[in-house]
Amino acid sequence: MPEPEKIGKYRIDGVLGKGAMGVVYKGFDPMIERTVAIKTVRKDLVDPELAVQVMARFKNEAKAAGRLLHPNIVSVYEYGEDDANAFIAMEYVDGTGLREYLNRKATFDLGQIVAIVSQVLEALDFAHERGVVHRDIKPANLILTAAGAVKVADFGIARIDTSNLTNAGMVMGTPSYMSPEQCQGKEIDRRSDLFSTGVVLYELLTGDKPFAGSIEAIAFKICYEDHHPPSETSKLAVTPALDAIVATALSKAPEARFQNARAFNRALRQALDPQLTWKGEAVDATELNLAAVTMQQHAAPAWDDTILQTVERELAKFLGPMAKVVVRKAAARTADTAELYALAAESISDAGERQKFIGTRPGASTTGGASATGSQVASGTRPISVRKGQTSPPQVRSQSGITRPAGPVVLDQDFVDQTTSRLAVYLGPVARVVARKAAQKAGTQQEFVQMVSGHLGAQERIAFLREMGFDEAG
Repeated sequence: MPEPEKIGKYRIDGVLGKGAMGVVYKGFDPMIERTVAIKTVRKDLVDPELAVQVMARFKNEAKAAGRLLHPNIVSVYEYGEDDANAFIAMEYVDGTGLREYLNRKATFDLGQIVAIVSQVLEALDFAHERGVVHRDIKPANLILTAAGAVKVADFGIARIDTSNLTNAGMVMGTPSYMSPEQCQGKEIDRRSDLFSTGVVLYELLTGDKPFAGSIEAIAFKICYEDHHPPSETSKLAVTPALDAIVATALSKAPEARFQNARAFNRALRQALDPQLTWKGEAVDATELNLAAVTMQQHAAPAWDDTILQTVERELAKFLGPMAKVVVRKAAARTADTAELYALAAESISDAGERQKFIGTRPGASTTGGASATGSQVASGTRPISVRKGQTSPPQVRSQSGITRPAGPVVLDQDFVDQTTSRLAVYLGPVARVVARKAAQKAGTQQEFVQMVSGHLGAQERIAFLREMGFDEAG
């Protein structure tokens, strides 16, 4: 399909990027002679069953960002629609995404890291005070300009106080940067954004994310496992004060974190320079000299076209014709097949669909734990459910994603699957990981139910046990 020459009143001057359902163009407003970025959603690429929700979220992005006029937030100028597209005209930012810096192993010093995160926190403080929670803070949504400014972009899944587009029970965001309450589909507030900012801070300090693995493993770790202090792996002189700030930002319980962006920012600035004073106004930003930042120059990884075509074919089942663009962009960022699938999966909005796609990778294990090695699983044969007292084939995997070794098993797999489904009501996607770990240890149904219920709060535990036909004592 040829690119349009004009969208609304804007002249189209080029393509800045492409996504699953639309294109971001570089445009020009002839009325006031201003360069703009135009983010579009092509109506013909939207699943008809999801069209109302997708278009509502896209309009919500304009509504959320449109009320936020701040030097560290990408400004939105206009929302509009024509026969082919819905579009948002926004500030054109001449800069580079933080994700690109990290992908190219950029070397930041502590002052630069504090300057980046501090500006993000100033943007979030401004948004939060106006009732907008971003919900998807991550390096890909942070743009660094040549002048040293940080711009927060993409309020596509933002929650506005008066909006009912996002409710408790809906899991939205990017897995590695989601807060525990996001992973569990619970109600979130500004403190969720601060957790995500803590993940970005950790990645800037160490070069790695604090929680890694499959999507389900990441969710489990975010909810239940502690990160390693940045000082243990960072090449920088990370002080105990910085370790403590990261620990506070990444606290599992929202009430244990910084309660607002200003408190986070104040602690971060003072950790860099204990002599800084806070007089109720933001301290002048630490200078961010991007000219001093070095990035590795690297060629795009070499890929066998057969592999890429296979991934594109599988992804097309979820994204349609945009799959090729998504896979080729992902392939330019990694030489690892598992990571290629993970990167491509980020374009799939539904968590369940993402996991289905990742599960199509040859040799993939959906458990997040030990890989299935039996010939039946490796060849893609349908997994076999095992009944109580039966002996398994070399490897078996149930619908809940639990893989068991050969030999007699005690737990009825249908019971495990049913329990996992009920547990998911309380824990969201993490339920599958919790159930898998418990099933590997439990010897009876009663023991299994008691183990998984230990991940619930007191009232939720009582309700869950009652639903499963057990009392509090087991």
